[in-house]
Amino acid sequence: MQLRDLLCGAALALSLLFAGSAPVLAEGAAKAMDAAVLAEQRDETLAYSIGLQAYIYGYPAVDYMRVMREQTTRGLDRAGVYAPVNQIVYQDGVAKPGGIYAGRAPNTDTIYFTAWLDLSGGPVSVQTPDMQGRYYALTFADFYADVQHKGRRTTGTKPQSIWVVGPDWRGTPPPDVSIVRLRTHRGYLLGRVLVEGPKDHDRARRLMRKVSLSGPAQEKRAAHVLATEADLKTVAYFRHLNAFLRSNPRLPGEEALMQQFDLIGIGPSALFDEAKIPAGTRRGLARAIVDARSVIFNATRARTQYKGWSPIAKNSGRFGFDYLSRAIVEANGFLINQPEESVYPGALADANGDPFVGSKKYSIVFPAGQLPPHDAFWSLNAYDARTVDLIPNSIKRYGLSDASAELIKRADGAVEIRVQRERPKEADVNWLPVGEGPFFLSFRIYQPRPDVLDGRYMLPPALPVE
Repeated sequence: MQLRDLLCGAALALSLLFAGSAPVLAEGAAKAMDAAVLAEQRDETLAYSIGLQAYIYGYPAVDYMRVMREQTTRGLDRAGVYAPVNQIVYQDGVAKPGGIYAGRAPNTDTIYFTAWLDLSGGPVSVQTPDMQGRYYALTFADFYADVQHKGRRTTGTKPQSIWVVGPDWRGTPPPDVSIVRLRTHRGYLLGRVLVEGPKDHDRARRLMRKVSLSGPAQEKRAAHVLATEADLKTVAYFRHLNAFLRSNPRLPGEEALMQQFDLIGIGPSALFDEAKIPAGTRRGLARAIVDARSVIFNATRARTQYKGWSPIAKNSGRFGFDYLSRAIVEANGFLINQPEESVYPGALADANGDPFVGSKKYSIVFPAGQLPPHDAFWSLNAYDARTVDLIPNSIKRYGLSDASAELIKRADGAVEIRVQRERPKEADVNWLPVGEGPFFLSFRIYQPRPDVLDGRYMLPPALPVE
């Protein structure tokens, strides 16, 4: 056989071989494509499932970063607050509609002072004067939204020195110094001082301004950029959460949860890079953000199904593993006290379950001798349900309290509060004005007694008045 014949035969054999294998190659490519699609779907599902939990878990930390960025950068905060790190900012007046606490449902009985704390450079020192028996409280919050209290209830009203330290600080304070140790390297201080009516305002303000704070002026720890409001709605959220988890300790018992976070690149052992995450993971995280925000922000609206006052949350300010509750609190109020310091029963609806609206009138009656039991004071405020702010009115009354004015009593000794738009015709009721639209009520009891905390004392219902 000639060489030419051998070559022709080989060429024919090769052509037949490849012609016969074309369906096999096509099938292999299809299987590879199917595998890639399945892998992407798996990534998306995993990222969605874990990302949903992670968003709720980390919401307080990332939102605290947002507020810290806005308030420690001049000109960014919409309410005009500028609070340099490790410096106290005093708010001399009680809250009014449209003020710096608009959208946060403030009380109208205390004046506030605040500070953003950086503890990475060492202790921050807080000094308080003799408060002369007056109610005041210092609430120290870590970025997990857990709080600790100093003040009248816990440490009395005599002068005191406090060092606020971070999780890594080791040392021995002077004998006359008490320690507040936060679980994160950044923290927040909210202080409040009771004002016992308009004539007491100046005296309360002078005492408040004697509270002082000193600490490192600049952050020592290399920190990532703090979150923006837009970051809370995009995949950038997980970059901030990842940076936070890599630099702050967690609760004992959260190890398995952190390993789950690591699986999608957002846990403390991972380094999250938005530019490198797979397409499926990105889609899953984006979906998780939308649904997690729906869960958090719709929780308050869902309370309209309940009649009357909300129950007291016994884990307020020390949430432990109750991640959803702490996210809901952060989204709707920014920082909450432990119940022994104060409780905040709220109501979106009357005793019949109908949402409050200014076109109706409501009555709350405390029978003689049955006002809320406490060791400080109680107050009731109404807020516009659309703005979460105090409601403007002709007499500039935004709340009622047993600390700021003497309440009117009926002939039978009962105290009746009327919540309505127009001035009541009755002379023996206490009027809390509201506007035309939807509103909600918040009832605060400071230093509540055990009857309040264990549920034996119940607030009277808000009944519609025909």
